[in-house]
Amino acid sequence: MQARTATSQAGFTLLELVVILVLMGSLSAAIFLHWTPGSASLNAQAGQLARTLRHAQALALGQSRRLTFEVQSTTAYAISDAGTVITDPQGLSQTYSLVNGATLTGSDLYFDSLGRPVDSSGNLIASAQNWTLSAGGSTATISVTPLSGFVTVTP
Repeated sequence: MQARTATSQAGFTLLELVVILVLMGSLSAAIFLHWTPGSASLNAQAGQLARTLRHAQALALGQSRRLTFEVQSTTAYAISDAGTVITDPQGLSQTYSLVNGATLTGSDLYFDSLGRPVDSSGNLIASAQNWTLSAGGSTATISVTPLSGFVTVTP
């Protein structure tokens, strides 16, 4: 007589799959309601501005020359040397534009040949210099501390 072998099937039942789909749908809806694309874009742009400030400082120190973080308009900024926007080794201009309706308020900042933040006269700045990015009701503040030039972003 031939014996029957028990076969086990691995998998999920239809009920388990439906429960998982309902949970994923409700989590997605909750995340979507709390997420605004403007704030994510604003945080990314604030991070880019902070990296640009650090890059200007590093270039000034590395090349032993005075460079300027130049606010060209409410939607654009650049790294310049005596009013001329510098280029990187690939020949790309160090000019940056804000997107998604973001606006920038603040003034130019200079870095001396030692990478220290200075004013237009070449004197070390006495207090932190701030820039504010705004978009879609959200704001982010980027600050540079005196002497060290440490850059912080506050969302």
